[in-house]
Amino acid sequence: MKKKILLSQLTWLVLSFLFAQEQKYWSPEQVMKIKNITAVRVSPDGKKVVYAVREAFMTEDRSEYLNRLYLADANGKNAVSLTTGDKNNSNPKWSLDGKWIAFVSNRNGKNNLYIVSVNGGEPRQLSNASTGVMDFKWHPGGSAIAITMMDAPTEEEQKNKKGKNDWYYWGEDYKYGRLYILFLNEKDSLGNLKTRKLTKENRHVSDFDWSPDGKWIAYQHAASPRVDDNLFSDLAMVNITSGEIKKIAATDAGEWKPLFSPDGKWIAYISAMDGKDWDGTFKIKVVSVNAGNPVTLANTPDEFGDLLGWSADGQNLYIMDASHTKNKIFLVSRNGKDISEWSTNSKDQISIADLNDGGTHFGLVVENLTKPGDAYVSNATHLSPVKISNINPWINGLPIPKTEVINWKSFDGKEIEGLLTYPLYYTAGKKYPLILNIHGGPESVFLETFIATSTERYPITTFSENGFFILRPNPRGSKGYGPEFRRAVQRDWGGGDYQDIISGVDFTIAKGWVDSSKLAVTGWSYGGFMSRWIIGHTNRFKAACIGAPMVELVTQELTSELIGGLHYYMKKQPWEDWDVYNDHSPLHYVQNITTPVLLQHGEADPKIPFSQSIMFYNALKKRGVPVRFLALPRQPHGPAEPKMVLKKQQTNLEWIEHFLLGKPMFF
Repeated sequence: MKKKILLSQLTWLVLSFLFAQEQKYWSPEQVMKIKNITAVRVSPDGKKVVYAVREAFMTEDRSEYLNRLYLADANGKNAVSLTTGDKNNSNPKWSLDGKWIAFVSNRNGKNNLYIVSVNGGEPRQLSNASTGVMDFKWHPGGSAIAITMMDAPTEEEQKNKKGKNDWYYWGEDYKYGRLYILFLNEKDSLGNLKTRKLTKENRHVSDFDWSPDGKWIAYQHAASPRVDDNLFSDLAMVNITSGEIKKIAATDAGEWKPLFSPDGKWIAYISAMDGKDWDGTFKIKVVSVNAGNPVTLANTPDEFGDLLGWSADGQNLYIMDASHTKNKIFLVSRNGKDISEWSTNSKDQISIADLNDGGTHFGLVVENLTKPGDAYVSNATHLSPVKISNINPWINGLPIPKTEVINWKSFDGKEIEGLLTYPLYYTAGKKYPLILNIHGGPESVFLETFIATSTERYPITTFSENGFFILRPNPRGSKGYGPEFRRAVQRDWGGGDYQDIISGVDFTIAKGWVDSSKLAVTGWSYGGFMSRWIIGHTNRFKAACIGAPMVELVTQELTSELIGGLHYYMKKQPWEDWDVYNDHSPLHYVQNITTPVLLQHGEADPKIPFSQSIMFYNALKKRGVPVRFLALPRQPHGPAEPKMVLKKQQTNLEWIEHFLLGKPMFF
């Protein structure tokens, strides 16, 4: 009997050990439960903070990401929920007296504007936009709110659509985003709050800002809502009483994001330096409201930064820019001469930085490779983050895969960085399969952010838990390493960048960690282009998961609304240099491919048309290469619905495990 009991206990211990090894903490289904912070806004007096938490909402008949709003003291105490239910509530903004919070919600179908008291109560609907509110900002005195909305269809257009007489001329008939004022203390004849249109010319309005005295609004406007037209936005300001319009900036390059100084005498904005060089440099400029020549401020290291706001005294501006694998915030003097790093010595990753209206505090998301993002508040004089939220408590105590920054020398001696994630249960001396994951852009960058997110195209933690190394390189063309590095891929897609990536794979294999017979490659957008390029130039990779790839560059250039069209990189239009487009088109190397390919693409992708993947799929099918094509209905350039994200993650894992590890596929 004792032997039987001892045997039973040993069996239980063995089974417990095996179960622990098979326990899945980071399955695609688990990863989809992770919540994210989408906004952190500190009250004008710096005493309270409102933040938005996004999570995946999936039921039998719904699939969407929902934001809920929470209010807390700036020290993280007394947190309460401002919104409840199963509707999306996002983009919260404070009135300047700190008594009200306005936000956008789809609780009545369209995205409209609501306000709620900081003391609680039921939110009240303010706008009734049939096309939805795009963005909004409070009047400094609190008596009105400026909003942007798209044009609504006219009665005649609605009639023609119903009667199937709704033909149109492509590229000639746009619906524009226009600037309106919503008066909070005045009503129209129907009892709705009165609105007045401020911009009547056919220009698409996006970013805007109130003057401190509430008399003017500076705004960004473009020839149309098309992405490429918005690259060449101009800036103007409109008087809200007289309707007078004054030009701020209008050059051949683009100007964006106008921001008034606290005293109302200056306007800061972002400016591209060359209208023919999209991947070049951005500068921050300051110009007097009374016109004159703008002052160009000192350069941030990458010269590709985002303007966050003015310091409270109006003498400096805060600018966020990537530096290698970190985001950093810099303080730049208004006179253009001095620059210093505001976020000095931060070991964490900073994102979604928002300066409050008083210029005294930042709302931030802070995270790192092993810590998920949460809401933080910092004094604006120096980085001193105080944690406000704990939105993913279930992650505490879970095993997190190790990720480290590595660097290697490329073919020409250029130093390349990347992030290497280890298998979750890594054992020294054992060799593991490797997944190469390539970012988009090419002017994107892999940063030291938490490695699991419910919106991730490729589930890094899932791959790691299933026994893979994952290499995420930042090859030439990536931001964060200076303008020269970013421009190094001009007229050379698939050249130096390809060698940077492959040399990183070779470097990792040389460490003795990787089974070189078990390699897979993944990438979306430009990452899809490069994944497609790689398998056309080497058969080392035994599986490829390729999303929204550019495969034929002439048709890509002539059918896409992609930001920074290819001609900015190729320096020529296709008819000016057919060879450069043909030589760098991955489709022209399809005859070399033997790697099994899983394709994924959104049917509603305006940036990289769905037809790019159709061409690639048909070519592989004709050649007999193993290929499947996961089409994602309704999805834009990146999947926007949780069920589609989940399916994409599941199929990526199964495809790679099947061809590298011999496991069965279930899709």
